[in-house]
Amino acid sequence: RIQILFEVLAMSLADSILPPRFLSLIIQIIITMNLFWFQEQTVNSSLPIGASASERSSKEKEVTTALGLSIAFNIIELIGLFLGMSIFSHGTGIFSTTCHICGSIILAFILLDSLSVTTMWYCFSFTAALPAIVEASTIIMVKRLEG
Repeated sequence: RIQILFEVLAMSLADSILPPRFLSLIIQIIITMNLFWFQEQTVNSSLPIGASASERSSKEKEVTTALGLSIAFNIIELIGLFLGMSIFSHGTGIFSTTCHICGSIILAFILLDSLSVTTMWYCFSFTAALPAIVEASTIIMVKRLEG
């Protein structure tokens, strides 16, 4: 009886964490795509006054790389979510949701306040790369347990 109760509670938790996890991930992807369109502001805020063309080109590449990697890692996590490998890993779901909500807030500030590229790299590291690594490790662990 107790085992059935725990299974019902686990299913309930999985059902309740899935929608916020999906939405927070999609919101972060959308804000990151918006940053692609307005990356000129981020580049300008990261450059000193009177910066040369080579410095500008370097910052543009840095912003494009950070945003591209962020979208790539978020897409990897989205694919993992759609495959259903980590749906019942509650720790992964809560961690991912928390990271993506924080990432969406930080990216919104970057978009609205034109913060520097350094802030974008920190945001990428902690709110895109880290959840994707946790998602990948969860998928690997699930595959090993199945096989």
